[in-house]
Amino acid sequence: MKTAAYICSYELNENISTEELSRQSAEIKNFCKLHKINLDEIFEETGSSDDLKPVLLNILSSYLTPQDKLIFPNPDIISRNKDFRDWITDELSRMNVEIIYINKSANTNDNISEKNISNITEKIKNIPSLPEIITKSIEIMQDKNTSANDLSKVISNDIGLTARVIKLVNSAYYGFPKQISTIKQAITVLGFTTIKGVILSASIFKMFSFKGNQTFNYKEFWKHSLLVATGSRLIAKYVESEIEDVFSAAFLHDIGKIIFAQYDWQNYSQICKQENISDEEYMKLEENICGLNHCEIANIIAYSWNLPEIFCDIITYHHNPQKSLKYQKECSIVFLANEIVKSIIRNENLNKYNIHSDLLENLKISGKNIDIVHDELKQIALDINDIDSFFE
Repeated sequence: MKTAAYICSYELNENISTEELSRQSAEIKNFCKLHKINLDEIFEETGSSDDLKPVLLNILSSYLTPQDKLIFPNPDIISRNKDFRDWITDELSRMNVEIIYINKSANTNDNISEKNISNITEKIKNIPSLPEIITKSIEIMQDKNTSANDLSKVISNDIGLTARVIKLVNSAYYGFPKQISTIKQAITVLGFTTIKGVILSASIFKMFSFKGNQTFNYKEFWKHSLLVATGSRLIAKYVESEIEDVFSAAFLHDIGKIIFAQYDWQNYSQICKQENISDEEYMKLEENICGLNHCEIANIIAYSWNLPEIFCDIITYHHNPQKSLKYQKECSIVFLANEIVKSIIRNENLNKYNIHSDLLENLKISGKNIDIVHDELKQIALDINDIDSFFE
């Protein structure tokens, strides 16, 4: 029994087509990872029309056998022509091949309409790729033979990014007492792991800065993100975890919310009006109104951006740490930091009994240490004024 996937682009522009296929491929790989599916092969079709599908037809005639599975990003990938799509699905059914649409299957709402699936696809398509300088920087950092000088040359080509990185590494929130004045010095002092997180945080913050006249509170969103990141750093010290990756990934943990705010505001505005509801209720509303929740859409985008695996896991599982296969401890750290920050922002006492005992047992953190983190974060929250200036 085999599992294959089929992706295609109807775009004639080669660059757009390549980007679209890359995004679909990343989406499928992530889906298979989440659902523990062994993916044998991904077939791709370019320059196709609604009824010209030589690769797809070849899969049907020469590759698939009964009991196999065929994964599609969404029904439109088979064809936007209903008659042709129905014919293909009938053939697959006759062959006893299971069809999986990942946007429908990955969503907890199994009754999501095809129209909504199409809307989700459009949202994802419109979200920009990471700037080339960022992807190039990450590539360089993953090369074991890279020097601080190599990376500093690339980053220094972008004056705005250079300024934001320098400002961030010198900020009180990042907790480094030495004054750093150059990118090379920052890399030498802080190391590639830290700089990787700084670059991603600074760049993504800039990509998703205030847009239009929406009532989404960008200032409070980034303040919350920064506090959760700082809280994660503080907690990580008590549980012997890699601090820098946790800080940077935690800063981006809720990126799905700002994606909704900028690319699906008409629907998301209905959710933002809700007050005093639980995280579970909030995400259920997202699924019902937007088609998927902020963790799911951010998960798709994080993988399409090729973010480090720990970033993808924290973005995906910060509300459900137990579901992470590899970074359960780090996801638990961010979950706990998020709970502490919510109590501070709402000016409520932190009720440690509301935090699942298994999570605390996994982290091996004492109630006393949680109180210390809470008090430190409460003071930091008072010190954060104009969050916009953080990345000017």
